[in-house]
Amino acid sequence: MRTWTVMYGLIWLAFLEVLLELFPVLGQSITLPIHGFLGIVILAFAFYTQRALRATSCPDRIKRITRTTMGLAVFQGILGLALAAGIMLSWGSLYTTIVTLLHVANALAIITQASSSATAFDMWEEKEFELPQPTRPA
Repeated sequence: MRTWTVMYGLIWLAFLEVLLELFPVLGQSITLPIHGFLGIVILAFAFYTQRALRATSCPDRIKRITRTTMGLAVFQGILGLALAAGIMLSWGSLYTTIVTLLHVANALAIITQASSSATAFDMWEEKEFELPQPTRPA
């Protein structure tokens, strides 16, 4: 599988996750396990991407973005577990609201960072942003 395929897959899975939670048409009892499973897949994709790009000669900026995306994915998992614990233990609506806000904002940050790195890596791989050759004065 090509690295950029996993990178774009991560973006679309994160987007699907947001939609799944905004519109739980399957019901919470089905949606939450699916949400948790897809969250683990996103974490695996972020880990794979970070490791795969570290082994390439792509620009360091892209590697830093993928490291950040990996960190956001780990933080997202922690937020998800904190949110699940808060709901199961009835820690109150203020706690749930704050953690939910952080969870959603972090999901959007993952989409943003993953999109940035996927596009940049794709362009680098296709040699679309090579440095222009210096011209000599006439």
